[in-house]
Amino acid sequence: MRIWIFNHYAAPPDCAAGTRHYELGRVLAAKGHDVTVFASSFSHFSRREERLAPGEKAATRTIDGVRFVWVRTLPYTGNGYRRVLNMATYAARVLSTQRGLDRPDVIVGSSVHLAAVLAAWLAARGRRARFVMEVRDLWPQTLIDMGALRAKGLPARVLRLVESFCCRRASALICLLPGAAGYLEGRGVPANKIHYVPNGIADFPRPVQPGQPDAPDVADPGNQAADLIDRIRRMRKDGCLVAGYIGSHGPANGVATIVSAAAQLRAAGHARVAVVMVGDGPEKAACQRLAHQHGLDNVLFWPPVPKQAVPAVLAELDVTLFCLRDVAVFKYGLSSNKLFDYLASGKPVLFASNAPGGPVRESGGGVCVPAESPADMAGALARLAVMSQTERERMGERGRRWVYRHHGMTALAGAFLAAVSEPAPHRDPVTEAGL
Repeated sequence: MRIWIFNHYAAPPDCAAGTRHYELGRVLAAKGHDVTVFASSFSHFSRREERLAPGEKAATRTIDGVRFVWVRTLPYTGNGYRRVLNMATYAARVLSTQRGLDRPDVIVGSSVHLAAVLAAWLAARGRRARFVMEVRDLWPQTLIDMGALRAKGLPARVLRLVESFCCRRASALICLLPGAAGYLEGRGVPANKIHYVPNGIADFPRPVQPGQPDAPDVADPGNQAADLIDRIRRMRKDGCLVAGYIGSHGPANGVATIVSAAAQLRAAGHARVAVVMVGDGPEKAACQRLAHQHGLDNVLFWPPVPKQAVPAVLAELDVTLFCLRDVAVFKYGLSSNKLFDYLASGKPVLFASNAPGGPVRESGGGVCVPAESPADMAGALARLAVMSQTERERMGERGRRWVYRHHGMTALAGAFLAAVSEPAPHRDPVTEAGL
């Protein structure tokens, strides 16, 4: 089967970005399927052009059997109008670029943003291919619950119309969140069109320090991962329990909670706990200012590291940190790449979120505390610090076994293939009119 995936932010593991479609595509390509991922060459994470030479509008590269088509999009720095234009140029460029390629059997439009989904529908219509919508984030509901859009405002109403249109036209909808089916059914989507295919974990490689002879080939300017590992080792040698957060520092993540928890630990005299925060995003500067205001020497901020280097960094930590703000949309559950990476590393996870269920609670692979509560996070870190290493290892091993049993990429790729292969169900005009 020839499968196209329109995912603005997709990436192979040579940078700090989501690799869901690379991992799924790698499994499917090994089984003889032809997988092409259309992605932006401008990185949302580094805020720079990473794939195209000056003057190039598009380029193609095959990585582990997965064909990536990079298209040039407008650069931006914040979340203003230029980011909206970046999304629009992505949709326009993929529609232009795809015309020169052989016709696919199915085109998957993957949100975060709905412009990518709408472009996938237009391309599928023109190519007489099946159209599938993948719902990774609930737009516009996430933006409304985050306070970025007013529920009755014009932008939210336009996005609702686009969401409803794409849901009606899709032969199938793939959702990543365990509770998203309820949201979609509430929007009028028939249950037999909805397929739950969450994020998962590929074979987690043996941790190798970047720079060593058998280290993976990663794009790591300045060898950031190797330097970070050296810093973590020095912290541990000084007797600290080192807890690490690796991921986006965005509005939904609530990373300021980590800094505030570190401040409470320092004020309470818990000198044996250090925190490492790896990544970038719009909230990072505010977190650095907060740490400076508190005079914290137990918090280390570090730039993003390539996805391939993450296992080596996680292997050096004692505890991993996951946090989210207390936002209504998280009632539909989570499917976070970094959370599965944490569990696969075999390290305990300190999970600070009010989302129901979740792999940490289900596996017993860590400690759960309420969202946006520095006091609870600080208390949990203090308790983890007095545990023996053996106790922490047993906790982490429970999470590692659970994530491989329930979220292995081979099984998820099979579920993804089944979803994109299904013909459209019988359309009920009454149901569709209610969307």
